[in-house]
Amino acid sequence: MKFLRLLTEGLLLLFIFLLPWQTKLIIFAANNNFNEVSLYGSHLVLGLALLSFFVLQIIKRREEEKSPKIWYFLGIVEICFFISFFFASDKILATYHFILLILGLALFYILREGLSPAFYAENIFNRKRAIYIFLTSTFLQASLGIYQFFTQSTFANKYLGLANHDPQVLGTAVIETASGRWLRAYGGLDHPNILGGVLVFSLLLSVSLLAGKKIINSRIQIYGLLLLFVNYFVSLLALFFTFSRASWLAFFSGLVILSITIFRKEDKWVKNRFLALLLFSLVFLALVFVPYKDLALTRVKAETRLETISITERQEQLKEVTSIIKKNPIFGIGAGNYVTYLEKEEINVNPYPQPVHNSFLLFLAETGFISFFALLFFFFFLLRDGRRENFSFALVVSLLVLMLFEHWFFSLPFGILFFFFILGII
Repeated sequence: MKFLRLLTEGLLLLFIFLLPWQTKLIIFAANNNFNEVSLYGSHLVLGLALLSFFVLQIIKRREEEKSPKIWYFLGIVEICFFISFFFASDKILATYHFILLILGLALFYILREGLSPAFYAENIFNRKRAIYIFLTSTFLQASLGIYQFFTQSTFANKYLGLANHDPQVLGTAVIETASGRWLRAYGGLDHPNILGGVLVFSLLLSVSLLAGKKIINSRIQIYGLLLLFVNYFVSLLALFFTFSRASWLAFFSGLVILSITIFRKEDKWVKNRFLALLLFSLVFLALVFVPYKDLALTRVKAETRLETISITERQEQLKEVTSIIKKNPIFGIGAGNYVTYLEKEEINVNPYPQPVHNSFLLFLAETGFISFFALLFFFFFLLRDGRRENFSFALVVSLLVLMLFEHWFFSLPFGILFFFFILGII
């Protein structure tokens, strides 16, 4: 029993570390990441963790308990994903996304309820340990992103899941100014916006840990606090270099919510420490902004050629998704089939078709209104009945902001599992 508990936690921690890394075996290749079917290294580790947990469940034979309301709505989402299969143009892709949903739900269950000390002799899963593992992995991603921006180059490595991104090649995420094309920080992820989104949660968790640490009674804790401090500012710098407007907005929104929570619930010592961290952050960002203000203002003003194209494309995507939803309102066009549908119906004339940059609308278009409303009720009951960690509401607000401007939470394998990971640790 003890071995299985340790094995389950060890595999889960390894999965969390590997989650941001895109090492994969392509099973069915496609001309874009959205239509590709791949087996990721993190998928294998998660599968082993679930197997270990399943064996542990059989041995323990937990008694049935009343299920929280959130599981009823997740069950509706699961059923709608399955039904959408019959409306999908690409059945293989729909099946792949259904499997990813099952993995995500299982991950969410283990993180929130499956390993609770209420049902075992001890808590199998230590959430704080999981957060530190996540921060370690994102620190490496942030460091890689900073290197990419400063050198204006990337390198490919199939074992780490790294792709080459040339700023002179069409399709690479860049900022175009009078001084040329500037490569944005990718890290090891598929797009700077994804790296920015991941760093938002890393930063909010770091702020919460730094401000909430009241007692330091050993040298190891001092070193740990210093490393956490370094991780925070490295991640903050990398977030700036992603030049992701949605991520900047999500981080600011989450920070405001976290500020309100801390000033309502915490003591004076924590409040002062939090204010000091905010002051250091503002000074740090001001020092970074000065040499790169042209790039930052280009992203904020959105008046240059590439920025105008980006905004125009997103406006066209809203028209496309509205038309798709009207034609397929109940069960959608099939999970994971948005880009396939665009190509089949010849709706999008863009040489690089993408899902609509709004996770809610993408979810609605692919799986229909029933699934969409179930997702909204899931969020409602999660916030109402969730754990009262000081960072919980801030993470959810940042997630909702990102979902309003990004599609990767439901369009990419990484995004689906990351979505359930973040919600699982709150």
